[in-house]
Amino acid sequence: MSTVRLQEDSPATAEDGTQESIDQAAVFKQICDDLDADLFIYSGGITRGLASLFLNEVERPETRENVAVILCTLGGDPDAAYIIARFLKSHYKKFTLYIFGYCKSAGTLIALGADEIVMSHRGELGPLDVQLLKSDDILFRGSGLDITQAIVSLSERSYEVFEKHFLETIRRGGGAITTKTAADIASSLAVGLIAPITAQVDPLRVGEVERAINIAYEYGVRLNGDPARVNSIIKDYPSHSFVIDYEEAKSLFGNVRQPNEAEYQLEYLLRSFEENSGRMCKYLTISSAVYENAFSR
Repeated sequence: MSTVRLQEDSPATAEDGTQESIDQAAVFKQICDDLDADLFIYSGGITRGLASLFLNEVERPETRENVAVILCTLGGDPDAAYIIARFLKSHYKKFTLYIFGYCKSAGTLIALGADEIVMSHRGELGPLDVQLLKSDDILFRGSGLDITQAIVSLSERSYEVFEKHFLETIRRGGGAITTKTAADIASSLAVGLIAPITAQVDPLRVGEVERAINIAYEYGVRLNGDPARVNSIIKDYPSHSFVIDYEEAKSLFGNVRQPNEAEYQLEYLLRSFEENSGRMCKYLTISSAVYENAFSR
């Protein structure tokens, strides 16, 4: 890791196209003063190791009563996400979460623990389904709901096949075939069509998926206390990458608002710094008027 300090001023484009200068320290201090909060930024994957390093920063002597975290992540370990959220909630009176970009999967779990979510129109939450390594592939992960949805789909198709062949057998028999015989024929056909597919389902894998989903659910309920909301975030979306934008997040979470003027300036500063430097933040820790940035090499 290398440490880089932001320049005191950063250019911004005014409405007439001219360049203005934004006093970064003033923006940071105004947000901290408005919220009476220490301000931290976490950008990167959520793992136990990175969570520990992040919380080491948070454990430094607090100067404010509340905490605000700007989070940008594609997700990671739900255990680490739970630790982060619980730690912030236990060390501060109020936890405000800023979402200016991706905040997926385990990031959404942290969002469930926030007292207030400040989300720009570029912000994205995502479903809370777990990600598991695909069989025989250490580089790619699949949604934990894939297997569950596949089983539900097979069950529905099995019934459709049975129903179709049962009714067709009755119709073609012209009353000569009994209901029991028609049911036996339809069952044999349905089983014969579906069995080769269901034979490929690993019961141990199904158990692993159910356990992982239950972990996400239990963590979510402990952080938020609303089982229906947590269950919806886990199961009501068709894909792991599904975008939960500001409007949907507002109706789903309730405690969501848009950034004010100073917070929009902060979003601009962070985005322009990453674009100009070509480096993604690993951690950015800002406490009151003091700000220090640690970036990956």
